[in-house]
Amino acid sequence: MILNNRRLFVGSLELDGRIDRGYVLANGDRIEAVGWGELTVSGSVPVRVFQSDAVIRQGQFNAHSHPEQSIYVDMVDPTWDLGTWCRNTIYRYSPFLTPRQVRLACRRAFSRMALYGTSTVMASFYLHNGRGNLYDREVIAAARDVGIRLIFGRMTYDVISKGAYEGKRRSQEGYYETVEDGERSLRELMELEGSDVVVAPAIHSMHGSTEDAIVTALRIGYELDRPVQFHLSEDKGDVDISLNNYGCRPVEFLDSLVSSGKVPGLDKMIVSDCCWVDETERALMADRGLSAVLNPRMNDRVGVGFPDLPGLVDSSIPLFLGTDGEASNDDLSLEKERSFLRNRYDGVVSRPVIDEIGKGAFAFGDRKIGPLRPGRLCDFRVDDRDGNTVHLFVGASQVVRDGRLVKLDLKSDVEAPLIEEIEKMRETVEI
Repeated sequence: MILNNRRLFVGSLELDGRIDRGYVLANGDRIEAVGWGELTVSGSVPVRVFQSDAVIRQGQFNAHSHPEQSIYVDMVDPTWDLGTWCRNTIYRYSPFLTPRQVRLACRRAFSRMALYGTSTVMASFYLHNGRGNLYDREVIAAARDVGIRLIFGRMTYDVISKGAYEGKRRSQEGYYETVEDGERSLRELMELEGSDVVVAPAIHSMHGSTEDAIVTALRIGYELDRPVQFHLSEDKGDVDISLNNYGCRPVEFLDSLVSSGKVPGLDKMIVSDCCWVDETERALMADRGLSAVLNPRMNDRVGVGFPDLPGLVDSSIPLFLGTDGEASNDDLSLEKERSFLRNRYDGVVSRPVIDEIGKGAFAFGDRKIGPLRPGRLCDFRVDDRDGNTVHLFVGASQVVRDGRLVKLDLKSDVEAPLIEEIEKMRETVEI
């Protein structure tokens, strides 16, 4: 590793399930060395020593998020099912959101994630409103405002539901793009990539994506070596759509694209929810190398179903955790997602297995996030004795200090202007 900007962090360190005195040596934005005990470093290297009751842990990876939906947090009823939730939030307001409102909403989401110890988020974004990348650029800007690392899934949504009610139809018309326009916009957006942002193709679901969109996204994913996001059987209706349109279940349909030579594989896919995936599909997912993201509290809250965690674990499918949109969840804490799963599967799935969900390595361009290892991106959090994140470092640069954002003031830069924009939105939208 070429010497660049070396910094040494010392304190209690969680590594491979063990907590002991240790160190992390950063070289630029990567880890040069990590381990137990003391480290002797040649030359002059700045040293940061954390209190003995604080623990250095890998940064959290939120693998599925719709950050713009944080604008709806204070207007939802937690008893709403998914259909009611969509009718009263995205299908009512999203066609009228302004770029400023999207940026502030995403600032709120990314800020709250950072304060929970999340260093990287994978966003799934389809709110283009017929404006190319205008709104997409605001999401990326918001992540940089906060300092969080972003895998931006630019989604092609190319279905308008037949017989949809006015609000849903109007929203889907805003999300809609041709496959050609979606690919063109994706490649244009890649000019914003950097050490903190990766742009990747995404498709929505069996109800929001045509076969052409799915095939194109996978082709681009393999060409660019990027992950491809997809909502897999979040709702039972997606299974019915697949059976009606293709004569097989969703994973069987995806598998057929490989068998027919339309796509090179499926191991670039990271699919979310998986509430209605059966045993045969789980076997195919494992065989084809798909990864899955669980959004358990959101699935439970809106009543769409629930993933078969024991079945997914037994199938050895790589699992990650997400929070979906904040307005359809209780908050953006990944630790609370793990706690929810521990309580639900107490005595069925072992606690150590659940504790490791979402902590595996994941590609970030030509680098990797994940467990603290030499060569990985130097993203870590420092938690107090109660597990609350006190400090957050992304690429060894501090994003949260003493429980407060470094780059933004939460009240004046996020909450106050967003509240003003929400009032404007409510006054503008005819209900």
